[in-house]
Amino acid sequence: MKISVVSPFFNEQAIIATAARVMIDRLASRFEDWELILVDDGSRDDSLARLTSALTEADAAHVRVLSYPANKGRGHALKTGIDAATGDIIVTTETDLSWGEDIVERLVAVLTADPDVDVVVASVHMAGGGLANVPPHRVFLTNVGNQLIRSCVSRELTMYTGMTRAYRREVIQPLEVHERGKEFHLEVILKLMTLGFVIREIPATITWAVGKQDKKPTRKSSTKLFQTIVSHLRFSLVGKPSQYFGLAALASAAAAALFLGWALINLLTGAVAAYAATVGLILAVMALTFGGFSALFTELREILRGQWAASYPSSLQRLVSARKVRRAFPPEG
Repeated sequence: MKISVVSPFFNEQAIIATAARVMIDRLASRFEDWELILVDDGSRDDSLARLTSALTEADAAHVRVLSYPANKGRGHALKTGIDAATGDIIVTTETDLSWGEDIVERLVAVLTADPDVDVVVASVHMAGGGLANVPPHRVFLTNVGNQLIRSCVSRELTMYTGMTRAYRREVIQPLEVHERGKEFHLEVILKLMTLGFVIREIPATITWAVGKQDKKPTRKSSTKLFQTIVSHLRFSLVGKPSQYFGLAALASAAAAALFLGWALINLLTGAVAAYAATVGLILAVMALTFGGFSALFTELREILRGQWAASYPSSLQRLVSARKVRRAFPPEG
């Protein structure tokens, strides 16, 4: 089984040469058939030149460097590397192995052990995962932001925004992805979940190099919280419409019933009923409106699901459908 590792970089001249050599040594010692695809996302510093020089001195027979002149975002860089990969399993992760030196092997191990798993996500929010040498204020923002995103999207996974993942090639390469920035991570997960692919998580710890916590050239800050939440809400309206409009419809209907009941009691006892009746009717209209939006977005999700699935071979679609049946009706015993 061939393993492809895709690592994008942007303005990493301080670490890229050393990181690439460490990654190459690690992969060569753990896998027989592998490739490393380094994607230069339009670096404006000396990253590409330093990487090229380092690769002439290393065993770079299994290494490919992809580059383009303008910065287009992490999502574009990842999809560029993913589409170029030839491995059976494609791992995307940081070049510097900040998710752990053994992260590639651990991700690959899950996919090789269970043929029903399609994607494995490394999560710092699982028990056993965490953040090391990360400033407290960034730990706080990461944890709060993650909880908000899970509330907006789904609590099925503990981490939706991490780059470090392993995919089966036949699952990730055909997927149409439009986000070019860090929202790429959520778009991919939501689409794969909607299509019925099986996703698992493993705990992992991100370790920032000591002394580099606040230096922008060596470590970029995470996605701006507000921008992240807005973009993730946009995706989840399609991915989980009932989570918003369905719940809003139920809440509005319940409130409408209370006010209309109150109005009826007032009418029977001779008290003023107009106010409660008016509020009840408004809430009833809101419930119908939210219910309509829920049905509309649910239908839109099914239409989009059909479009996304069309890029996959029918044999894989049948396999996914069979898995759904097995999960819904597990064999007795």
